[in-house]
Amino acid sequence: MLQLFSRQQVVQWWLPSLAAVGLFVSGIVLQQPLLLVIPFCILAVVVFSSNLRLLFFALLFAIPLSTEFAVTSSLSTDLPDEPMMLLLSASLIAVFLLRPSLFPVEIKKSSLFVLVLLQLIWVLVTVLFSYETALSIKYMLAKLWFLMAFVLGVLLFLKTKEDVVLASKMLIFSMLIPVVVSLARHACNGFSFESINDTLNPFFRNHVNYSALLVCLLPVLFVWYRFTTGTARKWVVVCMVLFLLALFFAYSRGAWLCLLSGAITWLAIRKKFMLSLLLAAAIITVTALFWLIQNDNYLKFAPDFNSTTQHTDFGEHIEATYTLKDMSTMERFYRWIAGMRMVNEELLKGYGPNTFSLHYKEYTVAAFKTWVSNNEEKSSVHNYFLLVAIEQGIPGLIILCILLLSMFRVAIKGYHYFTDPFYRALSMLYGVVLSMVVTLNLLSDLIETDKIGSIFFILLGLLIQLQIKMATDKKEVSL
Repeated sequence: MLQLFSRQQVVQWWLPSLAAVGLFVSGIVLQQPLLLVIPFCILAVVVFSSNLRLLFFALLFAIPLSTEFAVTSSLSTDLPDEPMMLLLSASLIAVFLLRPSLFPVEIKKSSLFVLVLLQLIWVLVTVLFSYETALSIKYMLAKLWFLMAFVLGVLLFLKTKEDVVLASKMLIFSMLIPVVVSLARHACNGFSFESINDTLNPFFRNHVNYSALLVCLLPVLFVWYRFTTGTARKWVVVCMVLFLLALFFAYSRGAWLCLLSGAITWLAIRKKFMLSLLLAAAIITVTALFWLIQNDNYLKFAPDFNSTTQHTDFGEHIEATYTLKDMSTMERFYRWIAGMRMVNEELLKGYGPNTFSLHYKEYTVAAFKTWVSNNEEKSSVHNYFLLVAIEQGIPGLIILCILLLSMFRVAIKGYHYFTDPFYRALSMLYGVVLSMVVTLNLLSDLIETDKIGSIFFILLGLLIQLQIKMATDKKEVSL
């Protein structure tokens, strides 16, 4: 039978297919669930490795639907998007090695790409001096496959307007599935605050991750609305209503704050005061930190341990926030103080990527301790900028801030440079979503997660692409 097919077909299709069937049957006979998963992985490799463009768009569709899966008690991954990132990254490396001419050499025209390389070099330095070398190497590898899959993926597979539209459809249509499922489940529970997390399984760990992705994708629908007419526009309105309802009932203060920051960013980009706004925000932040550190002024905000609890009523939750009695807010203060003290210990090289949760306890201040300070989940400091300063030192934080400032600058320049309404709208979209990602990461460290991390690196790739397009045209725009 095998003689009916060429050797290439046998190796590429039949042998992997037979292996997949054999493993699937073995999984049923031996009652091993993992053996039931492996065949689908094999078939995915066979199908996608021969069509990397299909793999890239499938990866985009998988982002909102992926779920956290515990491989062992100490190792977990996100399925299916993380293995898909790894497969795409490995495939791209193989393609570039075999056919170097396919590498997007125009990337050299982008100063953003230079900053990314500088950031990678510094991360490598901090890995070499890390307190936990194995964990830091794991972080470095994960960062590399995010960059390969999304930054280079964008440059290779999102070359036309049609490609960008298709990519947005993959994300929006995929996100509609958990939105509809969550709203339906939540309705059965009376849209109660305490039941929101239970409605998100298996797609999201909690309402924070869910609302973060929701709010970052919402501006895409506003762009769709502008460029659609007739029946298509009505469906866009339906999607917008669903997203807004889902965002409201997600009960996430950070995501609601992102709506405000997005609106301010839209106005600031249009009126050309975005960079001034960012500078003012940086000065206010540094001044506030200096005041808090002086004479231990931060101790004035220490909470009453017995009054900081997790509320099941959203009204009480909001009230506890501004009265400094909310447990999650006080736990952030508890970790931020520890983080600042850690930065003071390792100003230059930091503790190494992926090390905060193992070392922060000895730097905490007992006055800010809460009911969840034992941190069984080993979650991080809940501020990405502080996390970078802790793990990569002040140089790492400076490089990150310069990269973000440069990304904003490209978005602003693109909006005022292009005459094509589509590219003007894209530039504004990139700037607004970037401001939302930054706002989210002032209260969390979601760039280290598969969902918001994917959005950030996709944005980075799109802004590099935008910068290349402007450099190619060789026109200057005064900011």
